[in-house]
Amino acid sequence: MKKEKLLDSLLPLCTLALIFILWGVTAAAVGNEYILPSVSSVAKEFIALFRKGEFYISFLYTFLRSMIAFVISFSLAFLAAFGSYKSEIFKKLFRPVLMIVRALPTIAIVLLLIFWTTSSAAAITVTVLVVFPTLYNGIYQALCGIDGEITEMCRLFKVSKKKIIFSVELPAIAPDLLAWTGAGISLNLKLMVAAEVLSAASNSLGNLLSAAKYNAEIPVMMALVVVSVAAGIITESIFSLLSAKAGKWR
Repeated sequence: MKKEKLLDSLLPLCTLALIFILWGVTAAAVGNEYILPSVSSVAKEFIALFRKGEFYISFLYTFLRSMIAFVISFSLAFLAAFGSYKSEIFKKLFRPVLMIVRALPTIAIVLLLIFWTTSSAAAITVTVLVVFPTLYNGIYQALCGIDGEITEMCRLFKVSKKKIIFSVELPAIAPDLLAWTGAGISLNLKLMVAAEVLSAASNSLGNLLSAAKYNAEIPVMMALVVVSVAAGIITESIFSLLSAKAGKWR
């Protein structure tokens, strides 16, 4: 058991090390910092970011926008998924809405929203529209995983609805909900940065990326990408651990 846990911890680190090795070899072969910066130059800029007050402000605003977008998209997805789970009619009525939201062209929506709202509101709205269908599917599948026989038995024995929800249904879907929460926040963060670049949102990682691109500071751009990826991985890993612990409550 200990060897398996150790192996589970080491394998991702080995993959990460391999990625950096391939990056370093490729960068050395290319030999052009404007095409592919070296690992050392990106690491230098990565450390330099944490010495700038502007970076912390930009990261905070991006994270706050991401959390606002996530709360909105998760709430809407949960309500829609719950409605679809409880009613086949609602599910069929909602299907066209879901198809339209999935088919919306992201760039076009951003450009329209910039005219109708602020750049921050545009970035949040677009992120919600993109993440919502993914969360809806995940939450709906989690709800469908609830054992109907157990809930039916509880009703036969006249167990209160409150006890069924908190003692049966929530423990059953908690692991999946936590896993989708981590994945959703991670996806929100990545999409938010992209939306900020398109909408030119002030005080944002997207704005820092745009400025670095304008000044042809490729190592800085790569360092900001590393920050976004690292934040997403850390968030998703935390919720994966919570999901694993929640699975023990079943």
